[in-house]
Amino acid sequence: MFDEMDLMRRGEALREKKDYEQAIAVFSEVIRINPRLAEAYYARGNCYEEQGLHDEAIANYNEVLRFSPREPAAYYNRGCAYSKKGDRTQAIADYTKAIELDPQYAKAYYNRGVLYFKRGELDRALADFQDAIRLQPKDPDFYVSRGLVYTIQRNFEAALADYEKALQLQPKHLKAHGNRANLFEMQGKYEQALEEYTEVLRINPKDVKAYLNRGLVYFRLGRYDEAIADFTEAARLSPKNAKIFLNRGLAYAKKHENQKALTDFDEAIRLEPKNVDAYIARGSARSALGRREEALEDYNEAIRLNPRSAKAYFHRGVLHGLEGRLDSALQDYTQAIQLDEADPHPWCHRGVIYARKQLFSEALADYAAALERDPNYLAAHYNRGLVYRILGQWEEAIAAFSEAIRIDPTYARAYQNRAVAYSQKGKHTQAAADLEKAKQLGLSI
Repeated sequence: MFDEMDLMRRGEALREKKDYEQAIAVFSEVIRINPRLAEAYYARGNCYEEQGLHDEAIANYNEVLRFSPREPAAYYNRGCAYSKKGDRTQAIADYTKAIELDPQYAKAYYNRGVLYFKRGELDRALADFQDAIRLQPKDPDFYVSRGLVYTIQRNFEAALADYEKALQLQPKHLKAHGNRANLFEMQGKYEQALEEYTEVLRINPKDVKAYLNRGLVYFRLGRYDEAIADFTEAARLSPKNAKIFLNRGLAYAKKHENQKALTDFDEAIRLEPKNVDAYIARGSARSALGRREEALEDYNEAIRLNPRSAKAYFHRGVLHGLEGRLDSALQDYTQAIQLDEADPHPWCHRGVIYARKQLFSEALADYAAALERDPNYLAAHYNRGLVYRILGQWEEAIAAFSEAIRIDPTYARAYQNRAVAYSQKGKHTQAAADLEKAKQLGLSI
């Protein structure tokens, strides 16, 4: 005949084998024999929790705390169950109680820090991660999480030190490599970011996120074929991820392979019918293919799904401009500006529409606004030069075209137009030099 402890050992053996149904039956028998044995409720709760049955687990941890109200592990485990249920407030309360009962409980600090992080309470998260590291300095996860807080706070030096410490403790720590790659990317160190994502894939060749992120870095570098290759592998591993198809479509669009782009955008929308960015991207691909009515439908649908999408209004404004609907274009660019006044692009494009309507003062004001937001905005400098040329303000035109040339020394049209301005100012030597440069760059004059 089994006594309580024999049954407990038998139940734990079954739990280790993941035979949860039998383990629960054994622990329930122990509880029948001794309804006040807290360890049996605790073990049964763990079986439920390991199966994702959080409510049942919580009920058992409640029983543990009824008999052993000062048991920190029961609060900790109940906190984990509440956290997985999405009840962050109760989870934080339980982790806090566990810490009160055991101030050396490193995992309780860490888990509470994770929840503070998810709630956007970065200072509290940082304090908890620091306590976790102080108490348990050999756990690489603690450094990775603190490094992420430092990254968001743009304390890049401290973040990098934490990721490096995590990798010293565990050289194949995927999150440490991945987060360090993200950090390098934020700093514009794209080659180092590529190396890190490649290391992640060496450790885990099936890491979809690493393929996607490396593809995005290749995209930013203009290495579209490599980006497409990574997005294709990501799609093979995760064929129901709309984001992958959207990004591959954008890479195809950059290569002017608009039909392939359109196929990917169709798939992204099929997988995620409310993906606003996919509708905007498909609209642009359809417009590039001359299917402008369908493009307009896509932009309209994007705006219906998200009436506050500045990007959707901007792209619809571009389409209206192409179709000669200048007032509609003005309305859309104005709406885009109201929704995101920091973006220089709608300012510049609205300036073009004003110029087409011969509202030159308004056009110049918009180009100035675009350049306040991005002093190296090539099109804004060039277009401002064109307006100054129309107005006969030759010095201002020369200055604007010179800025365009500074940004892009291969901009043949800027040389050509500056030559006209130089000629009007009687600077014929400079004008001739600019015309010759424009010809060298392939412009027929």
